[in-house]
Amino acid sequence: MIELRNVTLKYGDKEILKNVSLTVHDNTIKAILGPSGVGKSTILKLMLGLIKPYSGQVFVDGTDITPLRETELYPIRRKMGMVFQGNALFDSMTISQNLGFFLRENLKLPEKEVEERVSEQIRFSGLEGYEDQLPENLSGGMRKRVAIGRALIFRPHMILFDEPTAGLDPVSSKRILGLISSLRQESNLGAVIVTHIIDDVFSTADHAAVLYQGEIIFDDKTENLHQADHPFIRSILSDKILEL
Repeated sequence: MIELRNVTLKYGDKEILKNVSLTVHDNTIKAILGPSGVGKSTILKLMLGLIKPYSGQVFVDGTDITPLRETELYPIRRKMGMVFQGNALFDSMTISQNLGFFLRENLKLPEKEVEERVSEQIRFSGLEGYEDQLPENLSGGMRKRVAIGRALIFRPHMILFDEPTAGLDPVSSKRILGLISSLRQESNLGAVIVTHIIDDVFSTADHAAVLYQGEIIFDDKTENLHQADHPFIRSILSDKILEL
C-alpha cells in the first residue's frame, strides 16, 4: 500500500532522514518507533505528500506520488485517513458535525448518506449519547475516538496515527489501542502508528520499524524486537518509553 524507497529528507543543512526504505502492506498494522524529533511524524507527511523528499521516492498503492501536484494528490490522499496527535477537531461543532463536515464539504454526499456514515462511526467509536456534545465537554480519550471516526468516515484503505495515546490515561490508552487493533479485524484496514511508547507497539502492531538518528535500524515482525541486538533497541526494551 505504501512504500518509501531510498528517501532522504533535509531541512537546510540538517539531514532528517537518511536513505530510508520502508514498506507498509495492506491489512497490516505497522508501527514506527523512536524518540521525539527524529523524523517519525515527518514520515507520515511524506506518505500523504504534504512534503517532498530531498531524494528518493514515495509510492502509494503503486503510484509514485513524489512528482505529483497538489490537485493530483487529492485522490491519493482519499485512500488514507489521518489521526493527528492533537485531534484537530472543530471546537465550535458538535461531535456529529465534526464527523460529517468533510463529507458535506468535499464529497457533496446526499444528507441521508452523511447521516448514515456519521451514525456508523458513532457506534464504532462507542460515542452513543454524545452526538450533540462539543469537543470541550469530552475527555481526551473521547476526543481521540472522534478523530479516529472522522478519519474512517471516508472509508480509506489505510489509517495514519501520530502518537495515538500521547497524553491519555491508561484506561483511555487501552481503549484507543483496542480500536486500532479492530480496524484490521473488523474493517480489513491497515494502519501506520508513529509512537515513542513501545508497549503500544506490542499491543497493536504486526510489524515495527525503529528510527534512530535518521536511519531505520530495525524493520521486521514486532515479536522479533526481542532478538534485536542494537544497543538503542535493547535500551528501549528495558525502559518501555522513550524520553521526550
